[in-house]
Amino acid sequence: MRVYELFNRTAGWTLCAVTGAEPAAFLNECTNRGIELLSALPAGQFRLLARLRSRDLARAKAAAGRVQCAVEVLSSGGAPRLGRLLLRRTLAAAGLLAAFFLLVWSRFYIWDIEVTGNETVPTARILDALRECGVTSGTFWPAITSDNLRSELLVELPELSWATVNIYGSRAEVLVRERVPKPELWDRDAPVDLVAEKAGFITAVDALSGTAAVRPGSAVLPGEVLISSAADSAWSGPRRVHAAGRVTAETYRGLTAETPLTTLKKRYTGETRSRWALISGKMRWNFYGNSSISRGDCDRITSTWDLSLGGVFALPLSLDENLARREMEEALRDTLLRSVGVGEVLEAHFSAAARGDTLSVCLRARCEESIGVERPAETIQK
Repeated sequence: MRVYELFNRTAGWTLCAVTGAEPAAFLNECTNRGIELLSALPAGQFRLLARLRSRDLARAKAAAGRVQCAVEVLSSGGAPRLGRLLLRRTLAAAGLLAAFFLLVWSRFYIWDIEVTGNETVPTARILDALRECGVTSGTFWPAITSDNLRSELLVELPELSWATVNIYGSRAEVLVRERVPKPELWDRDAPVDLVAEKAGFITAVDALSGTAAVRPGSAVLPGEVLISSAADSAWSGPRRVHAAGRVTAETYRGLTAETPLTTLKKRYTGETRSRWALISGKMRWNFYGNSSISRGDCDRITSTWDLSLGGVFALPLSLDENLARREMEEALRDTLLRSVGVGEVLEAHFSAAARGDTLSVCLRARCEESIGVERPAETIQK
């Protein structure tokens, strides 16, 4: 008996609540239909609890409907239900395990490259050199040899003096050091004059070696000698040296810029068109049928999170004269400051004139700056 009960419970069972005017009629109908009930207990005047095999549940509901009773499933158990639960959990566990292995495996590939330490060499050029060396997004990094990669990178980029690649999971950090250019060396025994690079009025002369050829207040033209390499000594007589020192002068600058008053300028209209693509390593899947080349009246904007966005139209627009003048004045002022360097701008005046469709802006400035540059001196004529 116990073996029979164990078999019935293992094969799959369902506990139901049968409700109706005469629940006993349900028992008679199940007997007539050959439906075996594992147990039946009264739960009230119009309700009883019946346990039956799960495969007989549909037939039991039909029998209950025949005698005007309702069947409510309370619980179920047995091997079939346990198998379904285990199957669902097994599939979920297999999915989680597969996702874990994919995540671990993806860490053996480089997906992000960061370049640091460069100042004059563009990052894009370094990334191109890495691509030539076989390192790009989607590269299997365990196959990379650091020493070989460093040597190849320095050959591709002679501007670098040192480089290394550090791998942190799927991120590669490229550290570089740029080569310091070799300064131009002068022979200290060779005669060198200090000459004027530009015209001006001398304000100060500080000769460290050689003979000062000008005095404060004198005017000089480009190419005139400021500090001569000719030196006279009471013990050795006339000789030539490497002239050195600092000569400052008051200089005058004139810079002019022109711009058309009418031009075309991009204006955002709010109308956009999107094209989507999925990028995985070196593979790309486009989700659009036509070409990605934009029309002539719009720009294409690409966002680097695996999608691209385009569709900005260009419409004609008149340029405001005052705005154009301010922009040109700022540009002229920046150009002047870069050319003066360590000097000082004493005065600056702007003037503007419009001729037809062209706006001209002129900058007149008075500056104080160092004007001396070195030039090899001519040898002494004997």
